[in-house]
Order: sequence, then structure tokens, then C-alpha cells
Amino acid sequence: MKSVCVLLCALIISGCSATQPPEVEYTAVPDSNLKQITNTRFDRFVVNPQSDFSQYDEVIFFPMQLNQLRVDEGATNDLANSWYQSNWEEMDKICQHFDDFAEQVFTYKQGLKPTKKGGSNVLAIEFRLKDFMPYQKRYKDANEDTVVARGTRNGLGSITFQAVIVNSKTGELLAVIEDGMQLNPGNMMIVKGDPNLQVDSATRMYQNLAWRKTFKRVVERLHDDLMRLKQS
Repeated sequence: MKSVCVLLCALIISGCSATQPPEVEYTAVPDSNLKQITNTRFDRFVVNPQSDFSQYDEVIFFPMQLNQLRVDEGATNDLANSWYQSNWEEMDKICQHFDDFAEQVFTYKQGLKPTKKGGSNVLAIEFRLKDFMPYQKRYKDANEDTVVARGTRNGLGSITFQAVIVNSKTGELLAVIEDGMQLNPGNMMIVKGDPNLQVDSATRMYQNLAWRKTFKRVVERLHDDLMRLKQS
């Protein structure tokens, strides 16, 4: 009986250790004293090597910024004109999806809780949308609820962004993230059981879902990386 208990304990311990996140790995940034995380899911996650993330247990998210957002020069005139007709209120609603997920994900997960008050133990994070390459016009310029025989598999477009992470009390720069992602809602509704019939990507439902799912992925990856930095 004793040997069985020892075996069970060993299995439990090995199982727990197997679930531990991998340690952060770095490479030097040329002509800089910064370090690049190599085992991140972001394209570029650069940190100040002097930063001690273990001291942080709260986080402030500034509202997502869109003042630097532009439509990619490679977009066709029709697509560019469609999105340039978006007013501030429309784009602010899109950015609100990110702000909501940042609050929800960090509240639900452990280690870094959202707060509204700065301090030496609080990270301040700001995300900025940069470059948008649309594959579709915005839904207001197309017929809503259109069902087409050929689903658009490329999604709504692609977006690049930048995030800046600082000490909320001192303003010290701790890290910078840069990445680009496809705006794709994943598996869409199948119409009449035919996998070739999908909801058109020009609908409001599709486009909102594309933004939301992309922003959620970004926030979840951010939390995972910050927790690994905190525990390293």
C-alpha cells in the first residue's frame, strides 16, 4: 500500500511539473542592450534586461489607441475608400472589444489583476493599432446577411499593432510588442449543411466576430507571456 501511495505522489508531481509553462528564452537585440524573447507567440517581444517582472501583480490597460491606424497602401481603392469612411465612433466600438477582453481575461486568469490605480507593483500597458490591410469592405458598404455560394476564406483582413509596457509609477519602459494577425472569425455557420456555403464576410456579425476573436487571442497570449516573465 505504501509503495502505491509513493507511486501516486510521484505521478501527481510529474503531472504538475509537466503543466508548468516553459521558461522564457532570450536572444540579444543587435546594437541594443535589449533582449528579444524567442519562445513567444508574438512576432516581436523585446524586454529591458534590467526589468524584474516578479514585482508586478496588477495591471492597468489604457484604451486601445487608433490615432496611428492607416489603411495599407496595397489595398485597392474600393477597399481603402470604404474603410476610410469609418467615423471615430465606429472604430472606437471596434477598439472597445479589445478593452473588454483585456479586462475579462486578466480578471479571470491568475497572477495579474486589472486595477485603475498605479503603483510600483502595477504594469501599465497601451496597445496601438498600426496598419490595416482589408480583404473586404466594411459591412455598411455591402448587403447585410448575404449568403454566398463561395465563402471568403481569407477573412476580413490583417492588422498590425504595437504594445508598450511600462512601470505605472516611474514610467520606465519595460517591454515593446509588435505583431500582425489575420482578422478571421474561425469556423463560420454552415448554411443548409453545405460546407461551401458560409455567411458572407461583409456582414456585421462576421466582421465583429473577426475583430473580437483576434483581440481575444492577443490578450490571452499577452497574459501567458507576462506570467512567464513574472515567474522566470
